[in-house]
Amino acid sequence: MYAFVFVCLLSLFQYVNSKNIFDTYQEKMTKHIEREQVLKDSIQHLNKQLMDLKNQLETKQDIK
Repeated sequence: MYAFVFVCLLSLFQYVNSKNIFDTYQEKMTKHIEREQVLKDSIQHLNKQLMDLKNQLETKQDIK
């Protein structure tokens, strides 16, 4: 009888523990995905600025 109760409690503990680990993993992945999107947007913005500066430089060189 005690073995049955022990096994039930152990199973319950493992289920709750794995659920907490999974939830934590999901939260971390969501944060990483959001961070990745922010970094991609920053790269796009910097590339646009770089192209603008290149165009300005070419325009100045054409004038000379």
